Amino acid sequence: MESDIEDGAVACALREIGTAPDTYGPTLNTGPSPGAVETIGRAMANALRGLRPGAMAIWNTSDEAVLAHVVGRELEVPVVRAEEIEGVVLLNPGVAPGTEVALIATTWDRPERVTTLLNLIATKQARAVAVAAVLRTPALDVIAPLPTVCLATFADGRA
Repeated sequence: MESDIEDGAVACALREIGTAPDTYGPTLNTGPSPGAVETIGRAMANALRGLRPGAMAIWNTSDEAVLAHVVGRELEVPVVRAEEIEGVVLLNPGVAPGTEVALIATTWDRPERVTTLLNLIATKQARAVAVAAVLRTPALDVIAPLPTVCLATFADGRA
């Protein structure tokens, strides 16, 4: 199952704030417009709602945390953050075994970032139910048969 959502409000919000480089890949530039982040986050939450995740997982950067906060708030689920410290990948806070988790990001620019987080979720005996991105990139092609959700297409570094 794959869902690509093109929405005028989302496209307008993406143009308003754009993306910025960050540790784990491009992220939304959340500072200039909290309203634009709200629009994008609500759209992602609505796209994930039918999959009923019990938690959201992100790579820990400040801008991804802002996006995840909106999505988590809308879905009423917690956000767990993954980070790599001296070669060790950690999940904080942890997830309970059996938790259904949706992985979210502005982009999944490298396939190994997706697979590393999927493997980390699995080691916690939780289950990934979807991988979502604001902007679609080819890295999502490696995660079949998991459902993917994308709000827009990533072309030439812009929505």
